[in-house]
Amino acid sequence: MKVLVSINNKILAEGVKSIIGENVPETLMGDHFFGPTVEDPDIVLFVSRDDILELKQNYIEAKFIYFDQGTCDSELSCLLYCHGVLGIISCDLDVKNFCKALRRVHQGEVWLCQKHLHLLLEQGLFMSGSKSFHKLSDQDRRIIQLVAAGDSNKEIADKLCLSLPTIKAHLGRIFRTLGVENRAQLAALATKGTVLLKN
Repeated sequence: MKVLVSINNKILAEGVKSIIGENVPETLMGDHFFGPTVEDPDIVLFVSRDDILELKQNYIEAKFIYFDQGTCDSELSCLLYCHGVLGIISCDLDVKNFCKALRRVHQGEVWLCQKHLHLLLEQGLFMSGSKSFHKLSDQDRRIIQLVAAGDSNKEIADKLCLSLPTIKAHLGRIFRTLGVENRAQLAALATKGTVLLKN
Protein backbone atom coordinates (compact mmCIF):
# COMPACT_ATOMS: atom_id res chain seq x y z
CA MET A 1 0.00 0.00 0.00
CA LYS A 2 1.31 3.46 -0.95
CA VAL A 3 0.13 6.38 1.20
CA LEU A 4 0.69 10.06 0.50
CA VAL A 5 0.33 12.45 3.45
CA SER A 6 -0.95 15.89 2.46
CA ILE A 7 -0.73 17.83 5.72
CA ASN A 8 0.90 21.27 5.54
CA ASN A 9 2.03 21.14 9.18
CA LYS A 10 5.36 19.31 9.32
CA ILE A 11 5.01 18.15 12.92
CA LEU A 12 1.55 16.67 12.28
CA ALA A 13 2.66 15.13 8.99
CA GLU A 14 5.67 13.47 10.66
CA GLY A 15 3.44 12.19 13.47
CA VAL A 16 0.97 10.61 11.04
CA LYS A 17 3.80 9.03 9.02
CA SER A 18 5.39 7.70 12.22
CA ILE A 19 2.11 6.11 13.35
CA ILE A 20 1.62 4.47 9.96
CA GLY A 21 5.25 3.30 9.80
CA GLU A 22 5.06 1.66 13.23
CA ASN A 23 1.63 0.06 12.79
CA VAL A 24 1.35 -0.66 9.06
CA PRO A 25 5.00 -1.43 8.24
CA GLU A 26 4.27 -2.70 4.73
CA THR A 27 3.26 0.84 3.72
CA LEU A 28 5.37 2.94 1.36
CA MET A 29 4.90 6.59 2.35
CA GLY A 30 5.33 9.97 0.73
CA ASP A 31 4.73 13.57 1.72
CA HIS A 32 2.90 16.00 -0.59
CA PHE A 33 4.25 19.15 1.08
CA PHE A 34 7.62 18.23 2.55
CA GLY A 35 8.76 15.37 0.31
CA PRO A 36 9.81 12.98 -0.75
CA THR A 37 6.59 12.11 -2.51
CA VAL A 38 5.41 8.70 -3.71
CA GLU A 39 4.32 7.92 -7.26
CA ASP A 40 0.76 6.76 -7.87
CA PRO A 41 -0.36 6.60 -4.22
CA ASP A 42 -3.18 4.24 -3.31
CA ILE A 43 -4.37 6.56 -0.54
CA VAL A 44 -4.04 10.30 0.04
CA LEU A 45 -4.54 11.58 3.60
CA PHE A 46 -5.47 15.26 3.71
CA VAL A 47 -6.65 17.92 6.16
CA SER A 48 -7.69 20.90 4.04
CA ARG A 49 -11.01 20.75 2.20
CA ASP A 50 -9.65 23.43 -0.12
CA ASP A 51 -7.01 21.02 -1.45
CA ILE A 52 -9.34 18.28 -2.68
CA LEU A 53 -9.74 19.45 -6.29
CA GLU A 54 -6.00 19.82 -6.83
CA LEU A 55 -5.26 16.52 -5.09
CA LYS A 56 -7.83 14.67 -7.20
CA GLN A 57 -6.31 16.11 -10.37
CA ASN A 58 -2.78 15.14 -9.32
CA TYR A 59 -3.62 11.68 -7.97
CA ILE A 60 -6.43 10.47 -10.20
CA GLU A 61 -6.40 6.81 -9.13
CA ALA A 62 -5.97 7.42 -5.39
CA LYS A 63 -8.56 6.92 -2.66
CA PHE A 64 -8.94 9.87 -0.29
CA ILE A 65 -9.20 10.05 3.50
CA TYR A 66 -10.01 13.34 5.22
CA PHE A 67 -8.95 14.25 8.77
CA ASP A 68 -11.95 16.03 10.27
CA GLN A 69 -11.04 19.01 12.44
CA GLY A 70 -14.55 20.24 13.17
CA THR A 71 -15.90 20.49 9.64
CA CYS A 72 -19.63 21.21 9.38
CA ASP A 73 -21.87 18.32 8.38
CA SER A 74 -22.86 19.71 4.97
CA GLU A 75 -19.20 20.07 3.98
CA LEU A 76 -18.51 16.52 5.11
CA SER A 77 -21.42 15.39 2.96
CA CYS A 78 -19.99 17.25 -0.01
CA LEU A 79 -16.59 15.61 0.50
CA LEU A 80 -18.25 12.19 0.49
CA TYR A 81 -20.78 12.66 -2.26
CA CYS A 82 -19.36 15.31 -4.58
CA HIS A 83 -15.68 14.51 -4.27
CA GLY A 84 -15.82 10.76 -3.66
CA VAL A 85 -13.83 10.82 -0.42
CA LEU A 86 -13.91 7.29 1.03
CA GLY A 87 -12.84 7.99 4.59
CA ILE A 88 -13.39 10.61 7.25
CA ILE A 89 -11.20 10.33 10.32
CA SER A 90 -12.35 11.85 13.58
CA CYS A 91 -9.77 13.67 15.72
CA ASP A 92 -10.51 11.28 18.60
CA LEU A 93 -9.96 8.05 16.65
CA ASP A 94 -7.42 5.72 18.25
CA VAL A 95 -4.34 4.40 16.43
CA LYS A 96 -5.70 0.87 16.04
CA ASN A 97 -8.86 2.07 14.30
CA PHE A 98 -6.94 4.61 12.23
CA CYS A 99 -4.81 1.78 10.81
CA LYS A 100 -7.96 -0.27 10.29
CA ALA A 101 -9.48 2.66 8.37
CA LEU A 102 -6.41 2.81 6.11
CA ARG A 103 -6.74 -0.87 5.25
CA ARG A 104 -10.50 -0.68 4.70
CA VAL A 105 -10.27 2.34 2.40
CA HIS A 106 -7.40 0.67 0.54
CA GLN A 107 -9.82 -2.23 -0.12
CA GLY A 108 -12.37 0.24 -1.53
CA GLU A 109 -14.65 0.43 1.50
CA VAL A 110 -15.99 3.63 3.07
CA TRP A 111 -14.78 4.48 6.58
CA LEU A 112 -16.85 6.78 8.78
CA CYS A 113 -16.52 7.16 12.52
CA GLN A 114 -19.75 6.64 14.44
CA LYS A 115 -20.30 10.34 15.06
CA HIS A 116 -20.01 11.11 11.34
CA LEU A 117 -22.31 8.26 10.41
CA HIS A 118 -24.93 9.43 12.94
CA LEU A 119 -24.61 13.00 11.72
CA LEU A 120 -25.26 12.00 8.12
CA LEU A 121 -28.09 9.65 9.04
CA GLU A 122 -29.79 12.33 11.13
CA GLN A 123 -29.81 14.68 8.16
CA GLY A 124 -31.08 11.98 5.88
CA LEU A 125 -28.12 12.59 3.57
CA PHE A 126 -26.60 9.15 3.74
CA MET A 127 -29.67 7.22 2.66
CA SER A 128 -32.00 9.59 0.85
CA GLY A 129 -29.49 10.66 -1.73
CA SER A 130 -27.78 7.38 -2.48
CA LYS A 131 -30.09 6.50 -5.35
CA SER A 132 -29.45 9.78 -7.18
CA PHE A 133 -25.77 9.80 -6.32
CA HIS A 134 -25.08 6.42 -7.87
CA LYS A 135 -26.55 7.65 -11.15
CA LEU A 136 -23.82 10.30 -11.40
CA SER A 137 -20.58 9.46 -13.17
CA ASP A 138 -17.19 10.77 -12.08
CA GLN A 139 -17.40 13.16 -15.03
CA ASP A 140 -20.82 14.38 -13.81
CA ARG A 141 -19.41 15.04 -10.33
CA ARG A 142 -16.48 16.97 -11.79
CA ILE A 143 -18.90 19.10 -13.84
CA ILE A 144 -20.96 19.80 -10.70
CA GLN A 145 -17.80 20.91 -8.88
CA LEU A 146 -16.90 23.28 -11.72
CA VAL A 147 -20.44 24.70 -11.86
CA ALA A 148 -20.28 25.29 -8.10
CA ALA A 149 -16.93 27.04 -8.61
CA GLY A 150 -18.65 29.45 -11.03
CA ASP A 151 -17.21 28.18 -14.32
CA SER A 152 -19.17 28.79 -17.53
CA ASN A 153 -20.06 25.92 -19.87
CA LYS A 154 -17.22 26.98 -22.18
CA GLU A 155 -14.72 27.04 -19.31
CA ILE A 156 -15.87 23.60 -18.20
CA ALA A 157 -15.58 22.29 -21.76
CA ASP A 158 -12.05 23.67 -22.03
CA LYS A 159 -10.95 22.25 -18.68
CA LEU A 160 -12.34 18.80 -19.40
CA CYS A 161 -11.34 18.78 -23.09
CA LEU A 162 -14.93 18.19 -24.16
CA SER A 163 -17.16 19.97 -26.66
CA LEU A 164 -19.71 22.57 -25.57
CA PRO A 165 -22.67 20.39 -26.74
CA THR A 166 -21.30 17.49 -24.66
CA ILE A 167 -21.18 19.69 -21.54
CA LYS A 168 -24.75 20.85 -22.20
CA ALA A 169 -25.87 17.22 -22.58
CA HIS A 170 -24.14 16.29 -19.29
CA LEU A 171 -25.77 19.23 -17.50
CA GLY A 172 -29.21 18.33 -18.83
CA ARG A 173 -28.85 14.79 -17.53
CA ILE A 174 -27.48 16.03 -14.18
CA PHE A 175 -30.43 18.44 -13.80
CA ARG A 176 -32.91 15.62 -14.43
CA THR A 177 -31.09 13.20 -12.12
CA LEU A 178 -30.91 15.64 -9.21
CA GLY A 179 -34.26 17.31 -9.80
CA VAL A 180 -32.93 20.82 -10.36
CA GLU A 181 -33.95 23.27 -13.07
CA ASN A 182 -30.86 25.38 -13.63
CA ARG A 183 -27.20 26.01 -12.86
CA ALA A 184 -27.99 28.25 -9.90
CA GLN A 185 -29.96 25.50 -8.15
CA LEU A 186 -27.25 22.96 -8.95
CA ALA A 187 -24.53 25.26 -7.59
CA ALA A 188 -26.57 25.92 -4.44
CA LEU A 189 -27.02 22.21 -3.80
CA ALA A 190 -23.35 21.48 -4.44
CA THR A 191 -22.18 24.36 -2.26
CA LYS A 192 -24.36 23.19 0.60
CA GLY A 193 -23.11 19.65 0.12
CA THR A 194 -26.66 18.41 -0.36
CA VAL A 195 -26.66 17.55 -4.04
CA LEU A 196 -28.16 14.17 -3.22
CA LEU A 197 -31.28 15.30 -1.43
CA LYS A 198 -33.29 15.51 -4.63
CA ASN A 199 -34.48 12.26 -6.15
